This record gives sequence, structure tokens and C-alpha cells, in this order.
Amino acid sequence: MILIFWYYFKREFEISISQITDILSQLVFFILIMMLFPIALGPDPENLKEFGIAIIWIAAFVSLTPAYDRLFSDDYIHGFIEKSAHNAQPLGCYAAAKCFCFYLITALPLLIILPFICLMIGINISFYGEIALSLALGMFGMTLLGGIASSLVLGARRAAILGAVLILPLSLPILIFGCMSGLALSEDLSMRPHIFMLLAIDLCLVVMALPAMQAGLKNAIENA
Repeated sequence: MILIFWYYFKREFEISISQITDILSQLVFFILIMMLFPIALGPDPENLKEFGIAIIWIAAFVSLTPAYDRLFSDDYIHGFIEKSAHNAQPLGCYAAAKCFCFYLITALPLLIILPFICLMIGINISFYGEIALSLALGMFGMTLLGGIASSLVLGARRAAILGAVLILPLSLPILIFGCMSGLALSEDLSMRPHIFMLLAIDLCLVVMALPAMQAGLKNAIENA
């Protein structure tokens, strides 16, 4: 099982690196959103400090949501998922490798530029560790939700719109606790309760996501 996971992960990583423009476009989109919010809120440093972390969460969610549609669609179109199923290879292992690679490729660049984003909107750079931890947990949960939504709408008409409609309400708990962690940080309160809630959500999604994605992929193959 570990060898199969590594095979899928290595394949997906090589494909992702070859499509580096997609990663850069998501990163640029994230930066543009971060630049537009201060224009809307005004130059007041206190406002930016109060809403800055919530802005980071919203920008991360908006910039990554369109990418979830492409999570399984290319492999589905080219018949790779069907081939894996016919070779009796576990689709859950394939889905896990796909989501984990997607998470690393999308989360790491955002976390790398996060200190510069904090400086841009006036957030104390000493808060970077707490913000990065909460954002990493939240993006992991959102990636699993994106994988579930992408597998369920695979092969459907206007799958991108359907996937976004599924992801948005399901992601609300993650966004709420993420924004609340930022609010607690700005008010010098402990972030631990919100971090623990994000961790609990991630653990629940780990248990539910793989069977759901495997069922969605099988259904897409059978209805192809």
C-alpha cells in the first residue's frame, strides 16, 4: 500500500512541477486579493490589523477553490483513473496521494510568502508561527473537502460550478474557526481552542474523505 501511495505521489508531483504556471497563477491571484482588500478597507493600520488574518483566510480560500475542479478531471479525461481501477489498485490510495501532493504544492508557496503578506497589511511578524499553523491546518481540511467535491461531481456538466457550490457551505466551519483564531490573536487571547477545533475537523475529514472520494471516483467510472 505504501509503495502504491508513493508511486501515485511521485507521479502527481512530477505532473505538478511540469505545470508550474498553474501554481504561480494561484499565488498571483492570492497576492492580488490581498492587495485589493486594503484598498477597500482603507489605509487605517488598525483596521488592517483587526481584519488582516480574516482577509488572509478569505484570499486563500478564494484563490484555491477554482483549482479543486482540476484535481481529478485530467486523469478522468485521459482514462488514468479507469485504468487504475481495472488494475485492481485502490482508488482511495490514489485519491490520498493526489490530495496530499496538491496540499503541499499549494500550501507551501502561500506559507513561504506569508511573512511578506503580514508586513504588507501591518500584522506583527512575531505572529507568523501561529498564523501559519492555523492556515496550514485549515488548508489541509479545505483540500480534503475539495477532493470530496471534485470526486462527487466528476464527469458532470458544469462540474466546476457544482464543486464550488458543494465546497462553500462545507468550508464554512473551517473559515469561521480560522478567522476566530485571527481575532483571538489580535486581542491577545489564546488561539488554542480554535487550533484544536481545526485539528478536530481535519481528523474527522481524514476518516470520511477517502471512502467518499473512492466512492465518487467509482461512480464516475461506472457512469462514464
